[in-house]
Amino acid sequence: MQLPITLGTAAVLGILFVALGALTTVQRVQAQTGLGLDAQGPDGAPSPLLIANRRHGHFAEYVPISLILIGLLEAWGVGRNMLLGLAGALILARLLLAFGINAKTPNPWRLSGNILQWGLILTASGAGLFRVFFAR
Repeated sequence: MQLPITLGTAAVLGILFVALGALTTVQRVQAQTGLGLDAQGPDGAPSPLLIANRRHGHFAEYVPISLILIGLLEAWGVGRNMLLGLAGALILARLLLAFGINAKTPNPWRLSGNILQWGLILTASGAGLFRVFFAR
């Protein structure tokens, strides 16, 4: 069974994941911190390493369940337009959060990314439950 929408989405997000990991590594080298977060800069603000680490970590926390849901919906034969909408929302959410995570709060980038991420997980979960219980 082929899952082209899931594969395409995972491929784009895989590239973004590596880029976020590389940016975290750059911050580790600059902070000369092999382990830990170097949590605060001299002004008390979050350090660039902490920001990079959370950007990468947040991605790792939310993307797997999102991709699993999209893949399972695709395997169940959910319509292409819904799958593309979920996949597009996932990619957009991750970009919004990657750019918005270091902005001072409140900020529309981070808020929009979180709402979009949670919304797509809830939508995909609801569609999955509907398929399991009502649309066999």
